[in-house]
Amino acid sequence: MNRIVKVMCLTAVMALVGTTAQAQFRQSIFLNGALPTGQFASKVNTDRVNLAGITITDATVPLFREEVGKAATPGFGLGYRASYRFDVGMGEVAPFAQADVFWNFIKSEWSDKYIQAKGKSPNYFNIPVMVGVSYLYDELWNDITPYAEFGVGADMFIIGSEKVVYALDNRTYTYSYKPTVALSWMFGLGAYFGRHVSAGVYYYGLGKHVVSYTTKTYNSFDDVTKTFIDKGSVPTRTVGELALRIGFHF
Repeated sequence: MNRIVKVMCLTAVMALVGTTAQAQFRQSIFLNGALPTGQFASKVNTDRVNLAGITITDATVPLFREEVGKAATPGFGLGYRASYRFDVGMGEVAPFAQADVFWNFIKSEWSDKYIQAKGKSPNYFNIPVMVGVSYLYDELWNDITPYAEFGVGADMFIIGSEKVVYALDNRTYTYSYKPTVALSWMFGLGAYFGRHVSAGVYYYGLGKHVVSYTTKTYNSFDDVTKTFIDKGSVPTRTVGELALRIGFHF
């Protein structure tokens, strides 16, 4: 009996050593082009309530927390990944950890309004950090290897501050927003062309983020700075990106 156990243990160790020997550590750098989805891409509601509680039709900037985080343009970004590849017979499995940065601007119809108001429009940043697994099927033809992958993690959504100058009283209003973190996921399909270049289409579900201020201040003509008290319900934004990713693998 002991001899059988020893043989089984030895076989398991040899199998583990063989698998480890076949594992390949890879690093990857990605270039991302991204289309915003969900509320992130939705239109700004121009009928809204001002600070005095009065409903304004065809309202302009600033967007305040009720409307900021919308009207995002197509963006771009970078990514880094570390992975291990294991041969599984009909292809390879590659567990990975990765981080991306997506940068989106606000649509020109709104950025122009900030310029007219001698202010600054908000930019949007998403930083998803994920772990997942990729499956690479056997090479089909001419060094083309299809793959599919899935990942889960957390996304940090950063909204840049917005600022406007009101011509009537020369007051400068500045609104700064808290970075928020939400559960996120991604799914992608693509192909490797050889061993070092890949291209794929991905969807990133970057979560539901709370939009709240860190500061809301204004400077009047007499150089007095005041801070508003933050009241009312806190809105949320559902953020997503449809991305084209070009990867370089080493």
